[in-house]
Amino acid sequence: MNDEQRAWIRAARFGDPEAFARLVESYKDHLFRTAYAIVRDRGEAEDVVQEAFVKAYLTLPGLKDERAFSAWITTITTRLALDWIRRRRPNVRLEDSDAAVQTDHRAMPAMKAELRIDLADALAKLSPEHRTVIALREIQGFDYQEMADILGIPIGTVRSRLHHARLQLRRLLSSHEERG
Repeated sequence: MNDEQRAWIRAARFGDPEAFARLVESYKDHLFRTAYAIVRDRGEAEDVVQEAFVKAYLTLPGLKDERAFSAWITTITTRLALDWIRRRRPNVRLEDSDAAVQTDHRAMPAMKAELRIDLADALAKLSPEHRTVIALREIQGFDYQEMADILGIPIGTVRSRLHHARLQLRRLLSSHEERG
């Protein structure tokens, strides 16, 4: 985070709507990638991000340290995305449902089209909790302690979920490779 962003956060905390608009512009793609990795639907991810910015705007005056803004707003987005899944799809187990696989290849890094499709399909088959830790670690680059803080769980649980998510991804990708 640079000095300019800290100044925007400080100004937004004191009600400057232009400063908050700059924060939205600066963080919207990051938050979209986080939400999309969890909910796996472009429209729903956009809704989650919008809701996250509204919540952030309303609670921003309570943020004590501008340096914590990125983790703070990512926490809001992650928790809203997980809540969104629970509200919108209460009876769907995403890891078992091919109907839940919705792929937007523009949200993935540039790689060979076939591998990108295989990876997107495998990610969609993970549970929301496993998809979340993969997204936070591998896509957003958070360390284990930051992930624990964002998710509100012990660091050991983060490590365990990440380990199991990677194993499941490896299994899904290798079984697909064997078939094709």
